[in-house]
Formats: sequence, C-alpha cells, structure tokens
Amino acid sequence: MKIWNYGILAALIAAGGCAAPASDVQSQSTEASAPSGAAIEAATARIIDIEERSGGRLGVALVDPEGHVLLSHRGDERFAMCSTFKTLLAARILSDPNGLQLDDRLTIDPAAVEGHAPFTRSRLDEGWMTVGEAAEHIVTVSDNAAANLLLDQVGGPSGLTQWIRSLGDDVTRLDRRELELNENAAGDPRDTTAPLAFAETYRKVMHDDAVLGDAQRDQLAGWLAASVTGLHRLRAGMPEGWRVGDKTGFCAEPGAEEINDIAVFDPDGEGWYTLAFMLDRPRETGAFVDKLGAEVGAIAAKLVRPGA
Repeated sequence: MKIWNYGILAALIAAGGCAAPASDVQSQSTEASAPSGAAIEAATARIIDIEERSGGRLGVALVDPEGHVLLSHRGDERFAMCSTFKTLLAARILSDPNGLQLDDRLTIDPAAVEGHAPFTRSRLDEGWMTVGEAAEHIVTVSDNAAANLLLDQVGGPSGLTQWIRSLGDDVTRLDRRELELNENAAGDPRDTTAPLAFAETYRKVMHDDAVLGDAQRDQLAGWLAASVTGLHRLRAGMPEGWRVGDKTGFCAEPGAEEINDIAVFDPDGEGWYTLAFMLDRPRETGAFVDKLGAEVGAIAAKLVRPGA
C-alpha cells in the first residue's frame, strides 16, 4: 500500500465528542488527479464531524485502484468485521479452492440454520444449494447459514484467515463462525480488521490477476452490485452512472452494535476504488447510520471526482 502524508495532521485533531485522535491524512502526490491537501483536510474534517454526531467510533479508509491511500481516519484501529468478511469468503470460493466447482451441491442441515438466512430457508424443502448459489447469496443478502456452509469448504475461519494472509494482509482475522463472530466485545481482537488493511485487501481482490481472473472478478463485482443490504448507505452518496457495489455488516449485540459498509466503486471504467466505513457503538442504528454512511460516500465521491 502506498501512502503520502501532507503534514497537516495537527490541524485536524478532533475536540470533544469521542475524543478522536488526529486522523491519518494521506494521499498520492505525484499524479495530476490526486486530491489536493486542502481537499483532504476538508474531507477529514467532515469525517470527524460525522463521527462526533454518531456518538461512536468511526473508521474510514479510501484507497484508489493502484493502492494509494487517499483518506484514512482511525485507519489502523481494529473494528469487528461483522458480515463484511463474506466478500472475501466469496472471493476465496471463486478462486477455486481444492477444485471446488460452483455447481457442486452443499447439503443443508435445518438444525444449523439460525439468524439471518433468507436464501437458505427458501431451500429447506430441497435440502441443498450449490456452491455458486451460496457464494452469491452471502454477498447479495448476507445469508449466514450459506456462509457457514462455505466456511466448511475452505478450512473454517482459520482457513479463510490463512488465505487472507496470502494476500499480504496480516491484520484481518476470522476466528469464529456465524453467529458467534458478531459478539464485538470491547478489546477482543477476534473477528476484526482495520479499515486500511481491509480496503487494501478488497482492492487486491478486485484488481490482482493472481487472486481472481477476469471472469471471476466480474462475477464478484456483479454480486456486490446486486447486494440489497446497503442501498441506503455508502452507495446512496455516489453519483448515478458510477459502477458501485458494497457489502454491509451488522453486529447487533446490545451495547456493542457495529454497522459497517465496504464499497467498491468505479467512476469511469478506469478501476475500482475501495471505501471502508466501520462505525462502532453509535448512539442509534437503522436509518440514522444509513444517512451518515451516505454522507461518507458523498465525501469520497467528491474527493475522487470533485465535479461529481
């Protein structure tokens, strides 16, 4: 990951609210399309304001198609992944682990279906789903039971973590299955990532030919675009006409709620930007957080394309 520092951190220390530390303010400086220091300073100030209004702890990272960090606030702090890990699980499946085929069948155990699993429940009468159907629906509707079935195919949480390590990410870790991974206990590093690390890993999945081929990458992008869980969050702040997809996450333990959204977007066919939004313990959830996420999406869009 490539990072340039404009040296304006002291001006961006947050006062009051969550007692936020100075944000990492970073950008590429060698390309004509790079955001200016003033634009990044203004964007970061708005992110800090959003964090203060949320009542929680907000992590944001924006990475361009080449891996340059354009914006980071609490980028190296740990946050629970919640369901956002499912994009990486789908990518692992698409990378053809151990000869697994998308039309292979997975047997459904009704006793193991719990929590949010709309697609799996629709297939209880048949008693099976294909690997491809499971991978699609963990992204598009965040099906928990399908995610657990796929984890069984890749060596469990530790197997997925090992694959993530092979991508150069030594931060992101999955330790448990659904629904336990959503506990989000304070100070617990299990099932966590950091916004910068996660955004970069999503970027590698969307760009690195050693991870996915063109057809597999297009398939994953299609699933992210078809996802219905984040329509009112990050992507709601993006201009019409841009290619956008996202994967949300929600850890719902009382007093330990976290609402996440990881978006990939391509303004003009030149490559995927990745944007991580991770909000821990906000004072409200639901539409309140969706609106804050849409604001972050709009900030990122303006930073990337000022005329948007």
